[in-house]
Amino acid sequence: MKPILKILIGASLVIAGIFSSLTFSAQLINLIQAVIGPLLIIVGAFLTWLESDEFKHSRKKESKSGFDVQQSLKQNMPQNEKNGKKPEPEPQEETQDKIKCPDCGKEFDTERGMKIHRTQKHK
Repeated sequence: MKPILKILIGASLVIAGIFSSLTFSAQLINLIQAVIGPLLIIVGAFLTWLESDEFKHSRKKESKSGFDVQQSLKQNMPQNEKNGKKPEPEPQEETQDKIKCPDCGKEFDTERGMKIHRTQKHK
């Protein structure tokens, strides 16, 4: 099609649009009001999908970079544990009397422990 013909068709459509919007202005306003709600729903759904997809890709990127829970825990670990050494147990106050074996005098924390010892070693 020739460019001049396209320009004439375009101009006539613009004129027809202006005429119909002036003539049917009340219906045009109702149409615009009716379209706003669904348009907002579509735009909101698109933005939600776009951002959730971006979030998913950023999490994959973090996991590929080697970041994981074990590394984050290791960073917060005391220095002696990072080197493979077990932490020394904190000294505990002795609040309970030791129970001595009546046969050999060995001390135990509980009565049950002493009884097991006597059964295994002295009988």
